[in-house]
Amino acid sequence: MIILYAGVQADEVGRAVARLPEGSEEELLTRLRGLFQSLQPSRLVGALASGSDILFARAALSEGIPLRVLLPFAKEDFRRTSVEPRGARWLAHFDRIVSDVAVDLVEGDRPVQETAEAFNEHNLAMLDDAGALVEGTDERVWVVAIRPTPDPGAPTVTDNLVLRAEERGHFVLDLAPIHDQVSAFIVMPYGVKKDVRTGKKVDCDPAFHRVYRPLLEDADISWNRADLETDSGIIHSGMIAALANSDLALVDLTATNFNVAYELGVRHIFADRATVLINPHVEGHARSAPPFDINMIRIHSFTRGQAVSDTQAEEAIRALRPVIERVTSELEVDSPAHSWFDLAALTRPYSQLSQVAAALTVENGARDRISVAIKSSDAVAMKAAAEWVASATEVHEGLRRSLRIELAIGLHAEGAYEDARALLELTQPTPDDPLHRIWLQESVMVYRRLGEDAQDPETRQELWRTARTYLEDAEKAGYADSETYGSWGGLIKRELEKQLDSGDPAVAVSLFREMAEKYRAGFESDPSYYTGVNLLMALRLGGRERDDSFREEFNEVLTVSRFLNRLAIADGPTDYWALATRAELTLHECLEGGKPVDEVAEQYAEAARHGNADQVRSTKYQLGFLARYGDPEDVIERLRAVIEQAR
Repeated sequence: MIILYAGVQADEVGRAVARLPEGSEEELLTRLRGLFQSLQPSRLVGALASGSDILFARAALSEGIPLRVLLPFAKEDFRRTSVEPRGARWLAHFDRIVSDVAVDLVEGDRPVQETAEAFNEHNLAMLDDAGALVEGTDERVWVVAIRPTPDPGAPTVTDNLVLRAEERGHFVLDLAPIHDQVSAFIVMPYGVKKDVRTGKKVDCDPAFHRVYRPLLEDADISWNRADLETDSGIIHSGMIAALANSDLALVDLTATNFNVAYELGVRHIFADRATVLINPHVEGHARSAPPFDINMIRIHSFTRGQAVSDTQAEEAIRALRPVIERVTSELEVDSPAHSWFDLAALTRPYSQLSQVAAALTVENGARDRISVAIKSSDAVAMKAAAEWVASATEVHEGLRRSLRIELAIGLHAEGAYEDARALLELTQPTPDDPLHRIWLQESVMVYRRLGEDAQDPETRQELWRTARTYLEDAEKAGYADSETYGSWGGLIKRELEKQLDSGDPAVAVSLFREMAEKYRAGFESDPSYYTGVNLLMALRLGGRERDDSFREEFNEVLTVSRFLNRLAIADGPTDYWALATRAELTLHECLEGGKPVDEVAEQYAEAARHGNADQVRSTKYQLGFLARYGDPEDVIERLRAVIEQAR
């Protein structure tokens, strides 16, 4: 998407009613950075007046998002008229931004006119510019505005831009300079989860990033969520308090996650209203109701893919906006517990037991502090929080360990792998600690990333040996599931890629055989067509003698994988990964049997017609990997060309 931004200017000195209070600027900047991290716009377009415009520009540059600044007239004239009157600090920001080589600055050639009419004309020019950038693509223009509640009798330039954008069919997110006092807690699974209703895996994160976060920011509701606690099953007082005392709870029922079910039950006991249940329909998956006993409660839905497109996000937010407005303003009871039992004596906010209140207050305060740092998505803020955790005498060791792991996960997400490693090395839980599994899995991924970035081969191998040790520990601890073995297979694949040019072919054969062993373990513990196709790849390229044992295993894995893949395609005829995997399964069968690949080419072409750029890129990369390790280059090049033509 392209984001066209606008908003109120900084307040002049002595203004009676503040529109953009100075005290709200840093919070707004944090909100914008987080929103951009979630939406991942390809570009921001707007002007650079003091106040909101400059906050937008600062957020974009902080997140590495291309910025196109359109001024209605010459830079120096605009600086003098639209920035200088608000003071030196805004001038400093302006000068820094326009001098940044990453900023695409377009100066207008109009004479200086400080009138609403002139700026309204510039609004049209910005809308035209943003529209031209998305022409011929599948991107959409979103307008993000910062403004107080509009006064119909005195529309501002920002109000005019929003009106003109809506007339053109553009989607608008409307942020108030100050959050409402309404609070929300998001209950949902995170990461890739298997939906027990369909047997398919779904990436849950896009719903948060592309729908729930912008929805709540648009409603100016202060929100919170609990990534680590939600997925680890760790229930602490802060989470219970958020479930009980938040004015609104959004509950995403994707993948029928057990932790979500538990948290929904807690919410229904403590809160009689404002619990919104959402059951998204994932394209390519059969429609099904949640298996919880909640079908008598109103459940909302929207359609999404494995990714959430701009258009799907718009439709979902538009559908959920009136729901949020209604449940936060009306007194309708939506909790079965409160409908069936006399719980009127329970009133919010709930206070903690006096004998544990002091300890819980310390814990909740520490968790809130770390949550703010992680929510900022700023590695510097997270490192500062880690220093506080190390020195805080009021934090007991169990809590310190938990907070460090949370910060390590946050730093990993920001690419600060060395800092994440340092925290993880300080924080090894014992096997009976609920955090042990998360710590091991996070450690594996951090050491893998560090190895990928290492330039020195010896350092790289040492890092990857450590990752392997943690995978062995996970296996010994009983975490012998498809996730563990999938990570193991992925690590081996990276090792293969790094030794391709200089390594001994015998080492590659050994690694392929080990990869087959790990994918085999994952396939047997949790059969899926994805694990199956990786196992077939490893079997074929592992240098095994084509004896009866090989053919028996190859055919067995191929048969089971084809069956699971056929079910997936029946559920979702346009599911890209199911279609692409069908093509790769056929490719392995043809290459192993010495058959022509005409059918393979047709299947890759069909998959390509339903895939986005990232999905197709991954498929072409996989084909390149096969060619590098012995599959016929002419065959692989033909398939890559077919994919390009189909696109």
